[in-house]
Amino acid sequence: MRRVLQLLTLSLFTGYTAVAQDLAHKIPEKALAVASIKSDQLFQLFSIGEFDTSALGKLLLDGVSKRTGGDYKGIEDAGINLSSTIYYYYQKTDSINYNCLLIPLSDPRKFEKLFNDTTRAKIKQQGEIRVLATSGKNLFMWNNEMLYVAHGSVNTYFFHDSLTASRYGIRDLSYIDNPYDETVSDAIIDTVESADATIDMPETTVETEAPVAEAVTEEVPGIPAVPEAPESEETMPTPVVETEYTRAYKEQEALKDSVAAAWMATYSLDILNKSNPSILNNPAYLRSLDKNALGSFWMADLQRIYSGYLPYNFLKYGNMLKGYGSVNARLYMDKEHMRITGEMALDEDKADAYRKIYDKKLNKKFLKYIKSDSLIGFMSYAFDTESYLKELPKIFSQTYGTFSEEIDLGGDLISLLLDEKAIAKVVKGDALILMTNLTPRESTYQTYVYDENYERRDTTQTKMETLPDILCMFSSDDTHLIEKLLKYGISKHKVLFANNIYSLYHSTKNPFNLHILLKDGIVFMGTSLTDIEQINAGTYKGNLNKQQKELLLKNNMTMFFSPKNLRDKMPVAEMGNKGETISKLLGNSGNVYLKSSGIKGNYISAELIADVPNNQENALKYFISLFNDATKAR
Repeated sequence: MRRVLQLLTLSLFTGYTAVAQDLAHKIPEKALAVASIKSDQLFQLFSIGEFDTSALGKLLLDGVSKRTGGDYKGIEDAGINLSSTIYYYYQKTDSINYNCLLIPLSDPRKFEKLFNDTTRAKIKQQGEIRVLATSGKNLFMWNNEMLYVAHGSVNTYFFHDSLTASRYGIRDLSYIDNPYDETVSDAIIDTVESADATIDMPETTVETEAPVAEAVTEEVPGIPAVPEAPESEETMPTPVVETEYTRAYKEQEALKDSVAAAWMATYSLDILNKSNPSILNNPAYLRSLDKNALGSFWMADLQRIYSGYLPYNFLKYGNMLKGYGSVNARLYMDKEHMRITGEMALDEDKADAYRKIYDKKLNKKFLKYIKSDSLIGFMSYAFDTESYLKELPKIFSQTYGTFSEEIDLGGDLISLLLDEKAIAKVVKGDALILMTNLTPRESTYQTYVYDENYERRDTTQTKMETLPDILCMFSSDDTHLIEKLLKYGISKHKVLFANNIYSLYHSTKNPFNLHILLKDGIVFMGTSLTDIEQINAGTYKGNLNKQQKELLLKNNMTMFFSPKNLRDKMPVAEMGNKGETISKLLGNSGNVYLKSSGIKGNYISAELIADVPNNQENALKYFISLFNDATKAR
């Protein structure tokens, strides 16, 4: 599996040219997830030569050289086509799960040198196809144009049915009562240890989603039907004393691996040799593609994936994600930004409900309490509380449709007990949370000491901590209930009240002082008494910039983080040797934003943006420089 990871890392630097060279048509139509990356766009931002001499490139090339005994000076020496697209996909059947890579090759002879001499000796030839089975779960196949890497894992529950299990020689070990049958044991061991052995599996009538799950009755030429022994560095230590159970368990796991190896061989040859229905027939997948995106990711509808993993006796819970469709994401990099856009499809019922819930904007009064020049970060959201409470029974009904009578009754009870309009007046559904500062504070904590008689005694001690200052606010047209709760706290001596401000002071259970102010239809909560007092007096001075104003007012949900402002407020001296390194890392980082504007069509979308600092050429070089700095901070 380590080789698979190495090849995956190398493949991040392959890319996209013409459709004729694109391998997407090899991805099965029933794949549940697909990811791709284009290295032609990568190398427009960061040349091959620059990558080879970077810390990341040296780390990768040195690792490959060490494992193979070669001397790799650049990634072009790996024989991978650096002007084509790498694909990863995941497919699940009732019997086995596949994680697969499709990697275009420019020179298969160079690629084969990635393996050491011992491993190269295990390569089998079948026509133009070369095969390497490194274990029962890993398989490499390649021809002159492409490399196909498959990692397969058998679904355990496939063998839970006793009839199916018996066809493959799998036994239920929990019911072993008699002494272990050494004759049967030796026979299985001989089969597993034979590199050229063939497992003759009788035909099965079990229905599967792919032909790979059919029983294999004859050996695929040139490919062992059982796993070869893993290399010594990947072998688990063998216990000195083996129990009957552990011995039987290891034998059966080896047998399952041999079954998986036979399935994988048939499946992989089918991918390389045939033109099967491909993922390009799926409109949801095609929507995820963008010629301007450096990379993309797509996943099939969530309900299909969720229900596919449920055991038979849990199928009544199979509608938990009903209405939530496919998910896709795209990666973009340019001179100014790194962007990741994502969206999730909704069915019409879900989309209609969320349109009503997200039909709200942030209270503009919040904006005058933002100090953009020193702000560390913020988070905001805006949804309509009344619509949410009204749509809640419908959402529950869609999710738990199996229990329709109970859900209908619960929905009626919710509607009866809750006054949606009244609740929406108390909590309208919009809020803004600001991280304004880092402040040293004295805090108390419980510990223990030993007296002169060596008896343990509980004690309360104090210490200085640097904690964040938080300022929160949410809209409320009716604060009577909130005031009642605060007055109740006063009567119990948990809350203090002075100059219109309610205060809950820190204790062993509460590390923060929390101050609350009700003013102008807003509930303010903050850890800094000075901030709350200034808001109460009308002297709090904000300085919101245009970019953050637009971000907050145009989206239903936002997050913002300023690494530089955090750096300016960090207690570097208290952080020890790593303080300066972390401070430098933050100082070289740009701002990060996350936003979601709600529903567009039948899709809910979000976007993550990282600004590229002015001293960096582009997003890729910026993130590689961050990687270099992060390795120094370890």
